[in-house]
Amino acid sequence: MSSPSQPLQTRLDLEKGGLIRIMGPAKLIVIEGCIRVIGVNICKGGSFVINRYRSYCIKVLENSIINIALGEGGSIEKPNPGEEIIDVWEPTARATAEKGGTVVVLGAIESGKTSFSTLLSNIAIELNKKPCIVDTDVGQGDLAPPTFIGMKCFDKKVFWLREEKADYIKFIGSLTPSFATSMSKVISSTLDLVLKAKSLGGDPIVVNTDGWFGDSSSIEYKYILIKTLSPSTVVILGSELCSAFKAMLRNTDIDVNCLPKPRIVKERSREDRRDLRKINYQKWFNNMKKVCIDINNLAIAGACIFNGALVPAEELENIEKILGTRILYSARYTDFDVIAVPDDIIVPRERLERLERKIIVVKPSNAKGVISSILDKNLNDVGVAIIDEIDLNNGKICVQTSYADEINGLIIGKVKLDEQWNDSIRYPKCVV
Repeated sequence: MSSPSQPLQTRLDLEKGGLIRIMGPAKLIVIEGCIRVIGVNICKGGSFVINRYRSYCIKVLENSIINIALGEGGSIEKPNPGEEIIDVWEPTARATAEKGGTVVVLGAIESGKTSFSTLLSNIAIELNKKPCIVDTDVGQGDLAPPTFIGMKCFDKKVFWLREEKADYIKFIGSLTPSFATSMSKVISSTLDLVLKAKSLGGDPIVVNTDGWFGDSSSIEYKYILIKTLSPSTVVILGSELCSAFKAMLRNTDIDVNCLPKPRIVKERSREDRRDLRKINYQKWFNNMKKVCIDINNLAIAGACIFNGALVPAEELENIEKILGTRILYSARYTDFDVIAVPDDIIVPRERLERLERKIIVVKPSNAKGVISSILDKNLNDVGVAIIDEIDLNNGKICVQTSYADEINGLIIGKVKLDEQWNDSIRYPKCVV
């Protein structure tokens, strides 16, 4: 039986003003001197850990000696001239933090949006300000679980936002903003979180956006987001769309700063992104317990069978005769009807085609594992939940949640988790 590989230990003597790039996983300890990482000074005796999904550029503030333990896949590199952009980012981040207000950070995938947002927050801490970050990435966010966006105000510097948890969340219900309904939810929810941050005295308020950036729909979406938030500053990472946004925002009071994106980053594969979502789910959905609530005592949204008009009794009887099954619940919309049938029933397609209206058939078990949001009396998102069971015969809905207070409402999403935290099942319309 082979023993696990030991981390590779490396000792580096670094000269003042130098740069090194470290790809995780790694642990760094400063033996002598001082270095700076993403706006954080680490001096003699200090240390920090770099996750396997991250890489950092380290600026040497004074002659230093550091020890680095590299895990599997980790590396140490001396950047080529122009590869690292920290000396370009820092002055802009400092000027932006000093100006304050709302800052919208834009860029494509792997452009450094989270790193710049973290740097800006850390520099604001240096200036004795109270930075808040609004994380609007519903699929690969750091502060909130997938299908949510979140906001947190900071009183200390941080290395990686994923190690923090949002204090305020908003439920979107999907893993992408590219659907029209999701897009509108992200925009309105981001505005709500920015206003909340302002009410808490946050300044600057950094809006860290998702990586959907480049096609025509994404540009329109980001423009509407900017228009809605009326920020003081927009930071664009990468030069490709710099002139386009400067043109769209000319003659306004918004400062548009275009910065280079890092040339070398720790790229994430599709599997890496899936694994990061799993880790995030586990972080938010731990210590859960089963809670059951009477459907009639609960405000429920996102469920087709509960949110439509009633199907007339005579029509419902006719549908039951044609389909040959009992209907547990039904709802009518202008474009289709929804019926819930027992879990063990299979409705033949040819019978559905005999009906005059379009029918969507759902089963209570469809909802098991679906990510949902818990609401308070004011319809605020106050907790996260996973649907455990919908019992239409007894009028109960059961969820798994760590939320301990009264559950007044529930929004049912469109993303379903299995027992291994995979989220490959996503519903385009009606879960139930």
